[in-house]
Amino acid sequence: MLKDGCAVAVSKLALVQAFLVGRQILRAHIDRSAPRKDDELLAATAVMLLMDPEHLTAANTRKRVIQGRILSMGASDLRISFEAEKHFLDSLLTSRLHRHTKSPTLWAHLQWLLGAFTLAGIPINGLSDITKVVFIAAERHPRNYYAWSHARFLARTGLVVPLEDVLRPVTKWCSQHHTDTSGWSFLYFLLSRIESFNPAGSRLVLEEAVTLVLSLRLSNESIWVFLRTLAASRLVEDEDYSKFISTARSFIETVKLPADHGVLHSALDWCETYRAKTPSTDAGVTQKDP
Repeated sequence: MLKDGCAVAVSKLALVQAFLVGRQILRAHIDRSAPRKDDELLAATAVMLLMDPEHLTAANTRKRVIQGRILSMGASDLRISFEAEKHFLDSLLTSRLHRHTKSPTLWAHLQWLLGAFTLAGIPINGLSDITKVVFIAAERHPRNYYAWSHARFLARTGLVVPLEDVLRPVTKWCSQHHTDTSGWSFLYFLLSRIESFNPAGSRLVLEEAVTLVLSLRLSNESIWVFLRTLAASRLVEDEDYSKFISTARSFIETVKLPADHGVLHSALDWCETYRAKTPSTDAGVTQKDP
């Protein structure tokens, strides 16, 4: 094993050997032929998940250990145990291991753990989870559906309060990763989830995205799908919508590649069609997640 700062390197051969030993320990425990203590099970399953992030039995074994500790531990010891498990999961989900950053098993285990945190009365910093876990996992594995689904989970369950606090960091992240359609999709979801209708916030996001497009001359589908969806919704007012359509038409005239023309015309046609189909109200509309 090699260690460099916070990074640890293990040879693939050593990891496979450790996985085989860990699996033997877990099987013997499940078969009750050689029951193991909680710490031994956590160590064995940690190695197994490091080798195979989709090993559901290993993840479920860790859940059973934590459930047992909830019933037997005091508040301070339980908090330490929870935080150690979360640190372990965060390390895997933000690592440079390609399969781990997009593992549905690990993301589901993290959501289960946060639910257990909540029931145990342990506070959760949802904003930190988005900026320090979701953002990094999404950078390690672009268009990371599972990472952004976890961000939606945090928003839906009220673990990020207020939602306005995460709007600026997400907008900045999307601007820096403008080809990541999953990030833009979450940004729209976030705008539609903000409870008090705030056209100023949506207007600002729309203006910043249009400025980015014009300055970098972007014609990739990811950002234009976001722009067409936001402009067609009632999250922006008629004046902002008209300004966007005018700007988009002028931009299309400067684009030379036929493929880019197709993307832009398709986005504009879609926007005009669905804006007309979306009813408006004088007081504004608070949209729920699509």
